[in-house]
Amino acid sequence: MKKIILTLVFALAFGNSNATEKEVIIEVVFENLTEKDLNSGVFFITETNERIEISNTKSFTVKLPSKGKYQFGFATDEFNAYTYYPARISSKKNTITIRLEEKKEKIFKTRYSHFPLNKRTNLTDEQIELEISKGSLNFIIHGIDNTIPEGFTEFKEKYGIGVQKENCVVDPLSFKKANENNQMISDYLTEKYGKNWLNELPIKPFGIK
Repeated sequence: MKKIILTLVFALAFGNSNATEKEVIIEVVFENLTEKDLNSGVFFITETNERIEISNTKSFTVKLPSKGKYQFGFATDEFNAYTYYPARISSKKNTITIRLEEKKEKIFKTRYSHFPLNKRTNLTDEQIELEISKGSLNFIIHGIDNTIPEGFTEFKEKYGIGVQKENCVVDPLSFKKANENNQMISDYLTEKYGKNWLNELPIKPFGIK
């Protein structure tokens, strides 16, 4: 009996150890290059669909399910915010840096996300299919460069929906509209194909549950 109990305890302890070994803790730090304080912002992780409300520039940590490639971003209407992070997150490369710079009118107009605010995000199925036929329906993602994630060419060939990558400097309104756009496309694909299409998505754009 003692041997059985010890075996169970060891198995449970070993199993928990394996589970936690896969998790990665990231640290998010701020570089505030202005003399102003941060009062409001949203830190988001595309792959886990996680949003964290931020009200200051204190460093904080977030637990990720495993090492790998992730997309991070930070939206605020108080600063121009730039997010820098390793191409692949691991236990040794796990620092996310958010740089805050003075918000200037010219930068606001030219460097923020170009997602058109007047673009409708409540299209009917017929209107969505018309956009697909024209090749103009895209998921919106944000990042520090213009590279498109691998696999989206094949995804568009099969489902007719591509991806549009925007600047990592995102104002809250554009961020909201992009989320609504992604959710609209997600709802359409799920209604038409079920949930299987999600398994073929190279990355999960923010806003998709």
